[in-house]
Formats: sequence, structure tokens, C-alpha cells
Amino acid sequence: MSSPAEPLLSVKDLHTSFPVRSSLLRRKIGAVHAVSGVSFDLPKGRTLGLVGESGSGKTTLARTVIGLAPPESGQVLFDGQDLLTLSGDELRQVRRQIQMIFQDPYASLNPRLTVEQIISEAWLVNPGVLPRGKWASEARELLVRVGLNPDHADRYPHQFSGGQRQRVGIARALALRPRLVICDEAVSALDVSVQAQVLNVLVDLQKEMGLSYLFIAHDLSVVRHISDEVAVMYLGKVVERGTTEEIFAAPEHPYTQALLSAVPVTRPWAAPPREQIILTGDIPSPVSPPSGCRFRTRCWKAQERCATEEPELTDRLSAHVSACHFPELPTASAGAR
Repeated sequence: MSSPAEPLLSVKDLHTSFPVRSSLLRRKIGAVHAVSGVSFDLPKGRTLGLVGESGSGKTTLARTVIGLAPPESGQVLFDGQDLLTLSGDELRQVRRQIQMIFQDPYASLNPRLTVEQIISEAWLVNPGVLPRGKWASEARELLVRVGLNPDHADRYPHQFSGGQRQRVGIARALALRPRLVICDEAVSALDVSVQAQVLNVLVDLQKEMGLSYLFIAHDLSVVRHISDEVAVMYLGKVVERGTTEEIFAAPEHPYTQALLSAVPVTRPWAAPPREQIILTGDIPSPVSPPSGCRFRTRCWKAQERCATEEPELTDRLSAHVSACHFPELPTASAGAR
């Protein structure tokens, strides 16, 4: 076991790619570089928010951490153990401590099973965790913990609303008493009011059970509400990482600034003027990412150095780190781009 000072999850220089094959002979003609050299630490009982556009590699990173996508290289250390070197019973024991909440609360639940059966599947495939005689009572206790009526254990997924189904997904993830929960867009498919309810459930569970969250989301306001630290991904790489306060108060990377400028303001008449940044173009293909800085094809500050030299993720202006040759803090008086 690791000491309290050590991170629960430590990802080091992780690379994950998928082969691209020709349609005729099925030969490998390239690779999709989904995750390229990502590193971060997640302390115990804390939440790391992972943000970025669709196609930036967030979900692939999460699937690699949990073992659903094989990496090319790197390390995934969970409580000091490298998951990529484990196999058999050792890997099975560790995987019990890492669970996942999926984006679609309906597609991730078996429509042919009752809620009690869905939750009990965790104990069925992991014999010895809980005696069968306690499955029913434990399933109902988990439903209460996530804010559902225990009498709903005999219902089927189609009899619930989207928010209720996601609560069932959370209860299923908690069945094995995990230490790390990966939330892959766990609230993005829900209404705003329901999002707040589910987020509050996650926050309360973290306090009660000491859970650590790897929280993936597009909505930066959601990330700001639940996360202790934030990592911003672009085309397979982390371009900025720091505490939530640092990232939202003083973003350095142009991409982070563009994402934050798109967040709606609840009271625009009372908010100070801010820079509006409109990015042109789409994310380049991960099959053939740009040389140097991967964001340079959409960056208004790009210079010749950006095309030839890849920026390192380091602290240039403040305590948190960013990967930009020309980092600068945003100015409230700047005009729209």
C-alpha cells in the first residue's frame, strides 16, 4: 500500500493509438494517435477534471486507464502498482477498485434486467465479495445512497427517467466499493437541473466514501463545480494543468482561453467585460497531427517556432503548467478574435 502522500492514480507518458488499415488488403497504413504522452497524478479523495473538444482523446485515456484500450507505452500506476504489468488474478483484484460511470444512462444498462439484477451483476462476476444472501439488501441500500427509492429495485431501466437511470449507474459502480471512479461525461446527457442533482450525489458520495474521481466533461461549469484540479486536452496531449482556481482565474494556453471564453455567463450585465475568442477550423486528424505545437493550425499567436518545436508542459508564468511557447494571461479589455 502507498503512503497518504502518494497519488492514488499516476499516469506517466501514456501513449495509445489504433491502427488504420487499407480496405482491400487490411494492411496497416497508419495509426490514430489518440493519446500521446499524457502524464498526471490524482491524489486520494480528490477529483481531476479532464476537458477538451470531442476527439481530443479524453475517453480513450479513461478507457486505457481502466484497461479497455491497450496502450502502446507508458505507465498506469494505481496505488503504486503498474496496471500494465499485471495479469490474471492480480489485475482482477485491482480492477475491482476502479469503476466507471458511462455517458448514456440507458444504453449502459441491460434493459432485460431489473435494477437489483443490474447492481448484483458486480457480485456475480466477482465471487466472494458479498454473500448471495445479502445481495438484495445491499442493492437496496445502494439505491438509497444515490437518492432512489429502495422499492424501485424490482423495476426495469425503461421505467426510470434519465437522471434516475444515471443514479442506477452510479449505484452499480459503487457495488464493489471502489476507490477510483471514472466519470465519462456522466451528466452531459441530462437536463441542467438534473445535472446539479447528480453532481451533488457524486460530491456527497466522495465525502462519505473517500472516492477519487477522474471526471470527463465538455461543460466547463460542471468541471469547475466538482473538480479540485483540471487538465485540458487537445489532440491527444495535455496542454494545460493546474488547480481549478488557477485554470479558471488565469488560463495561459490559447486553447484553454478559447474554451473558457465560450462558457455562458449567468449574469452578463453584472460581469466584467471579457475576451471573446472564436476558433476557426476543426481539430486536425489524429492520424497525421501537425508538427511542433498541435494547436498551431488554429492558434492566432502561432509563429515559426511553433511549427518546428513542440512546447513542453512547464510552469512559465505561474504555479500551474501549460504547453505554449508564448503563454500569456488573458486581458479583459481585449476584443473578439
